[in-house]
Amino acid sequence: MNGRTITLVDPQYRVALGMMQIPGGEAVFPSMSVAENLELWSELIEDKKKRAERIDATFESFPELRHLIDSKAGSLSGGQQQMLALGKAIMLEPDLLLIDELSLGLAPIVVQRLLGIVEKLKEQGTTMVLVEQSVNVALSVADRAVFMERGQVKFEGPAQELLERDDLLRAVFLSGEGA
Repeated sequence: MNGRTITLVDPQYRVALGMMQIPGGEAVFPSMSVAENLELWSELIEDKKKRAERIDATFESFPELRHLIDSKAGSLSGGQQQMLALGKAIMLEPDLLLIDELSLGLAPIVVQRLLGIVEKLKEQGTTMVLVEQSVNVALSVADRAVFMERGQVKFEGPAQELLERDDLLRAVFLSGEGA
């Protein structure tokens, strides 16, 4: 990352290097409130004024979270939990963001909202690695794509090239085994 090997670097130091992860299905602390989740993550921002600004930026992106501020994160819908998790990325402005299964189990309208935020983060210079079972979702934001089938890389290259290759599209959409 940024020319540095991070394979053996402890997770807390990876965050300090600008790396952040949104794991699939476990991206929030369920027993803590929305406010407590945001406050905990904001502790990684040294400047207290900037902390407040970044929390406000999260609420600007997802205003419905403001109304749920005292709710336990575990009581939120899957889409609301993903919004809260993406709020962490909005707050921390990572250089590298790893996202696992952004769209899994979510309504298409929620996925579109989340993709809008992902696209904004991308425009702001955040590099992302997105692991996604929905090819449509992945290709809507990807510059590069890796298509795997049964653990083997079948395609690696520009996302646009994947879209232009009928053989790969058929394999991706018809086999049901690609990820």
